[in-house]
Amino acid sequence: MNGNKLLMIGSLVVPMLLLVMRRPVLLFVQWTTFFGIIVWIRAGVHYISYIIDPNGNYFMVVIFFSILSLWTVASGLLLYDDNIRRLYRL
Repeated sequence: MNGNKLLMIGSLVVPMLLLVMRRPVLLFVQWTTFFGIIVWIRAGVHYISYIIDPNGNYFMVVIFFSILSLWTVASGLLLYDDNIRRLYRL
């Protein structure tokens, strides 16, 4: 439980920052989601290296982490939508 407190606080604070409606906050959230792509790819590599098996089939693991990475990209790009940018006066 102690190791996950930082992640728990971050996952609560970052979306709440969007309520501030300022440009630096929006840019911070956008770059945080783009940084999340690296985190997912790194997690997939560590997962595969942790359970490495010479004859293992890692197809599903690669697909899973690829979908998570693409979902994170879509979340970051969603913040570039014209309606969101108008709301934040960008």
